[in-house]
Amino acid sequence: MTALFNLFYLYDPWLFHVVRMSWIVGLVAFLFLAYRYVKKQQAQGIVLPLDSLAVLFGLIVFSLIPLLINGTRDFSVITMYVKLLILFVFGVGIYNAFYARPNGQFAVVKDLQIGVILQFVLGLLALLGVSWIVDFLLSTNALLPDRFYGSEQEYRLYNVTSAAFFQLSLFYLMLFHFLLAYNEKQNTLPSVLIFFMLCIGLISGRTFLTISVISILVYFKVRYLPALISFALLVLLLAYFLPENPYVAHALEPVINLLHGEGFVSSSTDTLMKNHLFMPTLKQFIQGDGMYMTGELVVGRYYGHTDSGFLRQILYGGVSYALVCFVVTFYFVRKVALNWFDGSWKFTLSTLAILSLCNVKADTFAFPGIMFVMLMFLSLFGTHGKQLILFKQQEPKDV
Repeated sequence: MTALFNLFYLYDPWLFHVVRMSWIVGLVAFLFLAYRYVKKQQAQGIVLPLDSLAVLFGLIVFSLIPLLINGTRDFSVITMYVKLLILFVFGVGIYNAFYARPNGQFAVVKDLQIGVILQFVLGLLALLGVSWIVDFLLSTNALLPDRFYGSEQEYRLYNVTSAAFFQLSLFYLMLFHFLLAYNEKQNTLPSVLIFFMLCIGLISGRTFLTISVISILVYFKVRYLPALISFALLVLLLAYFLPENPYVAHALEPVINLLHGEGFVSSSTDTLMKNHLFMPTLKQFIQGDGMYMTGELVVGRYYGHTDSGFLRQILYGGVSYALVCFVVTFYFVRKVALNWFDGSWKFTLSTLAILSLCNVKADTFAFPGIMFVMLMFLSLFGTHGKQLILFKQQEPKDV
């Protein structure tokens, strides 16, 4: 049961494009807590992470400054962070309802593994052409422009999640990195899980294919070799024998180019370098333009028509705003390291390095996607930070 709550909260799928499941399970978790409290079964009370809540409130307040300075009315950033705060509160409810116990870390890692296996099985069946599986998976995604359905990129939607493309790839990158770090400490995860993660990561996008190498190098174990070799052989065989398959051609474009002597490059990297990276003006570096979205769906809805996370943040609020987004990200990454890995700087710095690389391509730092929600949720599993315990009850006495 907890695995379903975990899946619905972290992957946040749509229910037939009608309602987001993270909101449903979050509300159900609070109803469950209320029931346990009435029945006097919530003896440990409800733990509130005051420091984390303060950080998110501070981020919302700071995000108002570029609007005031520039006199603009683009409230898209504020709206995003209010939603992020609500999702974090739901995560606090789910943590207190199901994981606030001595073996909570073990329980959530087990549920994360179940989620990986489920996504692998469903993704594989969809790729094999099981039509009802394809229809079901597409119904859990956010509605996208028609050009993506039936295209060479449709395979990237074969996950039970509302996220797609870069943000989904980023989520799997961080999940992969976290599980490898956990396994370095506990050494309890089966190696086949590495193979499953690499496969579903590949489905999510080429960002995972390239940057996951960092995680493998940082947390390498000899016992991973069979899984790594199996995945490498699978990739090479697909790239060599099925390069004309539209899904293979898109997913393995860098590998196919490498096999044909064209270097490990992709069209998305070329597009990023040519169309999305530019030098902001001095005024934009200092205070930004107070704009994040344009509302122009035809030419691109992001201000400046750039995908780069660094540029989007600078264009909105200048270097100071981009720095605040980094600090907020550092705070949650560091809290995960403290609560899970005894404050490991290897985890902290390697995670920030991966996120920094990704922020060049698209929004990463403090962006309210499913990756950042996962980081915030994982930061709850421990005692580091300022906590307030509400509604603590006396243990029932045996008669």
